[in-house]
Amino acid sequence: MVDTLNIPEWTHYADKGGLDPLGMQNSSVALYQRLIPGIGNVTLRMRYYGLYPWLVRHYLQTNGSTDPETWRVFLRRAEALYALIANQAGGELGVAGTVWALRAITAAKTGGGSIPIDFAAAAAPGSDDHYFAQSWGVFGLAYQSQLYEIGVLSRGDGHGIPLPSKESGMALAEGFESAMGEAAQLFKDVHARGLVTLAELDALSPFAPSQIAFSSAERDIYQRVLFRKSADADAPDSFRTQTLLLTLKVAELLGRPPDSDELRWVLYAGRTHGGHPLELADAALIAHCERWRIYQANDLCHVALETLLRFVLDALGAEPAGLPPRQLLQQIVADMREASGASPQSWRSMLDETGLADNAIDRAKPDSEWSLADGIMRTARRANGFVDGETAFKAVRLLAALHKRSLEESWPLEAELGPFTNDAFHSLLSERAFLQRYEHQDFWELIARLVEERVIRRHLSVAMRKLRQQKDYTFLIESQNGRLRRREQDGPVYTNPRLQPAITFLKDIHILGGQGLTSHGVEALVAA
Repeated sequence: MVDTLNIPEWTHYADKGGLDPLGMQNSSVALYQRLIPGIGNVTLRMRYYGLYPWLVRHYLQTNGSTDPETWRVFLRRAEALYALIANQAGGELGVAGTVWALRAITAAKTGGGSIPIDFAAAAAPGSDDHYFAQSWGVFGLAYQSQLYEIGVLSRGDGHGIPLPSKESGMALAEGFESAMGEAAQLFKDVHARGLVTLAELDALSPFAPSQIAFSSAERDIYQRVLFRKSADADAPDSFRTQTLLLTLKVAELLGRPPDSDELRWVLYAGRTHGGHPLELADAALIAHCERWRIYQANDLCHVALETLLRFVLDALGAEPAGLPPRQLLQQIVADMREASGASPQSWRSMLDETGLADNAIDRAKPDSEWSLADGIMRTARRANGFVDGETAFKAVRLLAALHKRSLEESWPLEAELGPFTNDAFHSLLSERAFLQRYEHQDFWELIARLVEERVIRRHLSVAMRKLRQQKDYTFLIESQNGRLRRREQDGPVYTNPRLQPAITFLKDIHILGGQGLTSHGVEALVAA
């Protein structure tokens, strides 16, 4: 066990929280980026996918300068105006700049509504009263990369100004303009002026994110972009389409739109919490559901190990002077052993004794993966929570359930996680291999080895790599003079696999509604 860790003496260092403290979340992130390309965690409304190609076309028609600063001012001014429109239309969610917009509109109303709002000043780079802090607006922060990936925008030749793609960007710009009607010219005039009245904001309400018409060319183009077909079943467009179709299948099964947590669990278990099976006949959808199952299992794996890290941190938190590594390991093993009452001889016997729930997300079964994970998170994610031996052993039981189910159901871990088996990536595949390597060792000796090597040493290694490469100080544990001390607290977290924005997009374009599938949703499934 490492007894000391030599930390360079910096005059100043960036002190940051322990994001991905075991270096395992990155494999989950890499997985979901493959499974739903073209949609991001901060691309929050579908209509931006029409707004931006329309804005780019308007810029090219009226200005056309390839000076990045000219384009940036044009873009920021449009985003600030859009924030005002969305707020005036009822405070719509998912639009950048809403805090500033609410403040500006409230001030305008207080003044009687006759004084125009100077949104050009708020959009000016470096403004003290900015609508949005990021230099390139929400376009640069969130949408630009996804619009390139999904094929709505293309890159200019020899300059950084985006272009509407011939494949779908031009059609979206045209469909968006048509849907706006007379409001399109009003937006252009107001944008050029940099000032807008409350009455003009009311007249611009067709721009609001929720105003995509149920029957419109604009809506149809969004659907074609999202559900674009490809002859290659493994192409990014195919993977995104398959994820969206799985979302529709789950909504059809539930009779309502799922939330993102429910969706990922149903895809993992292949059934609802109540046991209703997710029936898939298409081979491509079955294979893609398997990919999502592996993603969720991989997330559960790092949650289990991060819970053991929290267990270590809580144990060290009770000892201000710290503990020698060996004493720490002895203490946490003793706590788990006493709380669990378990006495398997080895990891192999632990697997043999582990009973898998028929429904992995059955809330009534304490040994289901859902119940184990829920019990862990209820304790380990609370700021004032304390992970004791009982909760820590739930994490061990969750690892055993994942290990056993992956073998019994022949999950293709090598195909999906194989590319992530190096020093920069750790995953369910690497952790299963570790447990199999020592499966005949004394069980509690293996648990001590697991905590030492896969939790404590790995965290110190990951934190040191971040310090050396990024100058970020993310140590949760410090090792000095042969003792380990807790420096910061942290707990397990799930990664966020872009499913909630995808569900919102499907609602925005009327594919999902209050009862699950709309007529557009039914047609999308039939067309698949």
